[in-house]
Amino acid sequence: MTTATMEIRLLSGDVTALLPGPADVRETMGMASAYVIVAEYVTSVSKPNWARMVQCCVPSCNNRNDINKTISYYRFPLDENEKRRWLKLIRRKDFTPNYNSRVCGWHFPHGKAAGPTRFAWNEGKAFPHISQPTKRQKKMLLATVEDEGGAEPGPSHLGTAQKTPSSSSVLVLEIENEMLRKENDKLKKELEKQKQTFSFSQISSHPDIVNYYTGLPDAATVLFLETLLSKFDLQYHFDWNVQKMPLIDQLLLTLMKLRLNCGLVDLSVRFNCCRATVTNIFITISSALYDILYVGMMENKIPSRFKNQTSLPHCFQPFPNCRIVLDCTEVAVSNTESLDTQSHLYSHYKGGTTLKALIGVAPNGFITFASDLYGGSTSDKAITADCGVLQQLEAGDMVMADKGFTIRDILPAGVSLNIPTFLVNGQFTMEEINHNRLTASARVHVERSIQRLKTFHILSYIPYQYKKHANKILKVCVSLTNLQTPILREIA
Repeated sequence: MTTATMEIRLLSGDVTALLPGPADVRETMGMASAYVIVAEYVTSVSKPNWARMVQCCVPSCNNRNDINKTISYYRFPLDENEKRRWLKLIRRKDFTPNYNSRVCGWHFPHGKAAGPTRFAWNEGKAFPHISQPTKRQKKMLLATVEDEGGAEPGPSHLGTAQKTPSSSSVLVLEIENEMLRKENDKLKKELEKQKQTFSFSQISSHPDIVNYYTGLPDAATVLFLETLLSKFDLQYHFDWNVQKMPLIDQLLLTLMKLRLNCGLVDLSVRFNCCRATVTNIFITISSALYDILYVGMMENKIPSRFKNQTSLPHCFQPFPNCRIVLDCTEVAVSNTESLDTQSHLYSHYKGGTTLKALIGVAPNGFITFASDLYGGSTSDKAITADCGVLQQLEAGDMVMADKGFTIRDILPAGVSLNIPTFLVNGQFTMEEINHNRLTASARVHVERSIQRLKTFHILSYIPYQYKKHANKILKVCVSLTNLQTPILREIA
């Protein structure tokens, strides 16, 4: 390349155009190689004093002997095989080193004989020992170069404004600054991408997405729960507080675990935290929601039949005294237990180890009772007798249930049971047919409530590590189900 061509490309700002080869090759070699060519050009047009500055020719290394004076600078070996090995190590196979080409000593942690082995791309942090020059140091450097070059003009190649070495040094510094700025911007973008986390702010304006991740109808409901939690004295499960994640995102993480049953690794990646933090947050927030929503608002508070009558849907008009509709639901659980425990958990209905709970639903479709979880082999009648629901019933109440609930003999005095009629004589009477039809029409909405509860997929399978928290998890899901829009449009 002629001097005139180099001058034109320097003045036009097209520094990478100084590189040899096609455009795609020049793009690959990048600014670092262009900088070396410019430095060699400046050396060729400057006075001899300027040649004393030595620049490391390793890509992305900015060491220079006028700034980093404590570092040694090594010429390339004369032996061709050794020289090619050095060029391969520094990733510049196409570079032809001259007498002034140097590699700084930072790249030789094991001595010159071992060759350059330490680089920005194999070191966790590039050049951590080198501090960037301060503004004052840069000004002193420019002043020194100007003093050295002011007495004798350089070759008249770049016009009046670029005849002296001081002008050339400014050009070199500008190129170096541009290289550093681009590299800094690139690293910032990569760091930002690595630290990007899933957050409530990303989905809050999309009700459908909020419902998908949380099971709640909109962002306002999630924010309502956050307000309740902010007034609650959180006691973290692992005795160390989670401070770097906002409370709203801790709530989102918990709701996503309940709703989607995401794995620990999945949640740790989404929220940019470790798995222990995920467990700490989930158990803590779910326990707090249990205390706030279930214990504070639902426990031992089954609405009376008189209160139910104020919101009685049309399908329950034939049963005005119905206080609660009972049904059982089962939750799969891991079977890493002893054989005795496995037999207690085994459910013939599900064909596996499960936990079983009694669910009570009001005529308007809201869940008003949830028992603790029992082994899957426990009968519906045994759970009903033990869970405490019967103690909340009063004379005159009616309980509706499936035909499997043979609980008439354990109901309190004055409490009636409404279940589908059993076929006795081979054919139902018209009265029995009409009764079964009305009962089925009413119970279908209760089944829909339980199906909605099961949309919290953690109830499809509770991991072993959360088994001792299963009762709280179930009742939190019950409480969250009641925060959804009513099943019956007439109730809504």
